[in-house]
Amino acid sequence: MLTFETKSADLHDIRDGIAHLVRQALQVDWAYAGAYRAWREAAVRDRELQALYQQIEAWTAQQLTLLFQALLHVPGGRQDVDGKTLAWELALLLLRLAEIPLQEPDAVVASLTSLIYHGLFTDSTA
Repeated sequence: MLTFETKSADLHDIRDGIAHLVRQALQVDWAYAGAYRAWREAAVRDRELQALYQQIEAWTAQQLTLLFQALLHVPGGRQDVDGKTLAWELALLLLRLAEIPLQEPDAVVASLTSLIYHGLFTDSTA
């Protein structure tokens, strides 16, 4: 289970919290990376597995949606963000990234942190 922790509502602390969350989401037992990929590929051909995979995607997106809704209420949060769609997109990306060993995990964490942060907060407060 992913947890979001921040020391305060300060945007720097929030950015650090987002980085922690992304790093946590990408900590995969690489012994199972092939199983993740095989599961997704099997779900394409099997309706029952597809339904289960869609439930996993939906649950992951729902957790991110709840987090994004809370963060958008922090001063500096963007007013025009479709948090539900952003959460769904990020859930799909994180699930795909769980299928492969990352060559540059720190760069991926930094990139995703910036993407999420700038997607949720106005640039004038960054």
